[in-house]
Amino acid sequence: MKRNALKCLAVLCIAFLCGLGSLSAQEQQEKKIAYNFINEYGFFVGKSVGWTGVFVNGISIKQNDAIGIGIGYGLNTATFQEVPVFLNYRHYFDRGRKLKPLINIAAGAALHFWTEENSVVVHNEYGSYYDYIDENKHGVGMYATIAGGFRVKALSFTGGFFFRTFPSVKGFSGGIEAKVGYTF
Repeated sequence: MKRNALKCLAVLCIAFLCGLGSLSAQEQQEKKIAYNFINEYGFFVGKSVGWTGVFVNGISIKQNDAIGIGIGYGLNTATFQEVPVFLNYRHYFDRGRKLKPLINIAAGAALHFWTEENSVVVHNEYGSYYDYIDENKHGVGMYATIAGGFRVKALSFTGGFFFRTFPSVKGFSGGIEAKVGYTF
């Protein structure tokens, strides 16, 4: 009985030592694909002036590229409210430092909501007068951004150009924007 116990103990010790060697030889593999959530807030100036906040759900590929679908909310002087829906791509330049330069490109559509005040002439038995009616309007416009900046750990700062069309304003609108964000 003691002999069988010693044999079992010897086999377990050999198995443990062989397993220990193979465990230490394994390399920790780098995550190639991971989920990320980016939120950014900032201001823009062009034909219209406004504030915007965007949220991007996506994936990081090898920690240098990120692609995702974004949605946002903005207030501006052209249509007052907009909800952009867009595709977003970011590339981080890893130079082996904490501060990583980045490129941010987004393209999609923006839903706009605004109110127009229209005057109407009203005739009655006492005469005529103007009455003002607020009309709620909506429309779809183009939304695009190209920006550069940097990231330090999860905090990011970007500045660049935006291109938009507003249904209430004829023509194309462009300008500059600056945003500060955080990545989860």
